[in-house]
Amino acid sequence: MHSPGRNLIVTAGHCLRAGRAGEGGASFAPAYADGRAPYGTWKLAEVFEDPRWSDGTNDDYDLAFARLAPDASGRNIEDVTGAAVLDTTGRTDEQVTVTGYPSDRKVPRTCLSRAVRLSATEQRFDCADFPGGTSGSAWIAADGKIIGILTGGDTDDVSTSTILTGYAAELYARATAAGTGAAGGGR
Repeated sequence: MHSPGRNLIVTAGHCLRAGRAGEGGASFAPAYADGRAPYGTWKLAEVFEDPRWSDGTNDDYDLAFARLAPDASGRNIEDVTGAAVLDTTGRTDEQVTVTGYPSDRKVPRTCLSRAVRLSATEQRFDCADFPGGTSGSAWIAADGKIIGILTGGDTDDVSTSTILTGYAAELYARATAAGTGAAGGGR
């Protein structure tokens, strides 16, 4: 995703629980498929979560940003892959494209569906066969902006996201400030 430091990714908070920087050296490999990482890999340098998620696992705030260290060649993630802009205006009720990486498969799964508001804090989309491992996938609207992050669902055919509003904007601001040397900090 786009950031001033060109070094952030966005995902569901629960996707990073086991992958904190310094706890096993978690890495990100964009477009990973069939055992290959065509763009390379980036180590997680710092994780940013809303405390309502990290301290209380409130699903309404299951969102995280990770600042990535440059790759072995010194490149930032955005310089290699490009980036989508995060939209925190609470958009929903529109077409989205979601690409997930099911844990039981070697290739990604992409779906085009309509995001529908369920409540003030949650939206959903219906797509057959979006199983475990697809959490953390960005919901990309027709204008190319990120309007959701897959956080769960009751079945493999129904996926949910928190609605990205002020809390997401504040978390993004913290992550970007830390990634450019300004005051900030993880968690």
